[in-house]
Amino acid sequence: MFSDCQDIVEKLLVEDQEFKSMYDRHRELNKEVDKADIGVLAMSDDTLHIKKKEKLHLKDCMAETIRRYQQGAG
Repeated sequence: MFSDCQDIVEKLLVEDQEFKSMYDRHRELNKEVDKADIGVLAMSDDTLHIKKKEKLHLKDCMAETIRRYQQGAG
């Protein structure tokens, strides 16, 4: 995730607690969704859909934070 700007992600993980919280939650959701998709974790379709939407929303928020950081640094 965000491999093209890993250096910025690493800085934000240290400097921005909100970004770190979003990042950690996204990783947690990613693990849950992956396990549900392969059948290791039982989850209703509705719950899975909600988790996928939350995961996407977090990714969008993190991308916006990265974009703002790039604009400020550039």
